Parts: sequence; C-alpha cells; structure tokens
Amino acid sequence: MKCNTKTMVATALTLALILNIGYWALPQFRGALTSFIGIAIALVCPLSMLFMMRGMQSHTDSRDKVGPVSDKTTS
Repeated sequence: MKCNTKTMVATALTLALILNIGYWALPQFRGALTSFIGIAIALVCPLSMLFMMRGMQSHTDSRDKVGPVSDKTTS
C-alpha cells in the first residue's frame, strides 16, 4: 500500500507545528523534544497510513449502514 502524499504532508506539517510550539513554549523539555523530533520524522509515513486507512474505513462503514438495494418486482 502506498502512502498518500497529501495525507503524509498534512501529517508532517501538523507534527512539525506541534513540535515547534512545544519546543519554544516549554524550554525545560527542549532536550527531550530534540530527541523526539528524530523519532517523529520516522513516524510520519506510518501515521499518515493509519489515518488514511481509518478514513477509508469510515467511507466503507457509511455504505454498509445504508443497506443493500433490493430489486423487488411486483407480479
């Protein structure tokens, strides 16, 4: 399965924004955040795939809730 580029970029930008805010707002945790940044970069593709699969599942669930269309003919 291939990563969706749009989802991966959106996830990466969101993650970068959260880490950037945390880095500047919480100076006492800068050392821990610096090491976490490397791990977070490696997790961008798996996280985006998780969100993409969850999104695909929600579309499938909505079709199942509607129910099958029955072809009833009157004789």
